[in-house]
Amino acid sequence: MESFEHPWYAVHTRPHKEVLVAALLEDRLDATVFLPEVLQKARSAMGLRMGLRPLFPTYLFVQVDLNEHPPSAVRSLPGVLRLLGSGNTPLAVPTPVIEALGVECQRLNAAGGPFATDLAPGERVRLTSGPLAGLEAVFVEPLAPGDRAAVLLQFLNRETQVTVDLAELERVSGRPPRQRSSRGQGRPIRRRNS
Repeated sequence: MESFEHPWYAVHTRPHKEVLVAALLEDRLDATVFLPEVLQKARSAMGLRMGLRPLFPTYLFVQVDLNEHPPSAVRSLPGVLRLLGSGNTPLAVPTPVIEALGVECQRLNAAGGPFATDLAPGERVRLTSGPLAGLEAVFVEPLAPGDRAAVLLQFLNRETQVTVDLAELERVSGRPPRQRSSRGQGRPIRRRNS
């Protein structure tokens, strides 16, 4: 008997419902599901923790026979918004694209995630290239998407947060404590010069 692979389709889900939708697609429609996940830091009650998070929040891929399970069967599942496509016609995602995403997720996870850095918030860094090369700053956090980071620069007696490429940063020895710059609600702290 000849084996036939059904096409892949992109499913748009409600926020934070990707895992629920994946389980429902597998259980109710006996479909093959691919939810690309990568290691990322996320805030929780216990602080920042590493864990697998969707690479494309609110999206996953399903391999299903739409003749056996029409698009309405997929769309009617709790947490599903729609199948991506043109009008009411879902568009197939080529299998090589799904395979390439799987390989890329494995590569990113082996590297510690897409935004992996050993810099910690509050750590002193120096910008090594770009228009701000040579300036020192305080590392705030890595940013998504891409390999970007937020840093605080001391400029004209003010702390200014800027976004730079992670690759432009190098660690400076020492880690001075960070001073608060506001009392909350945008009210700045006025400091006297000694």
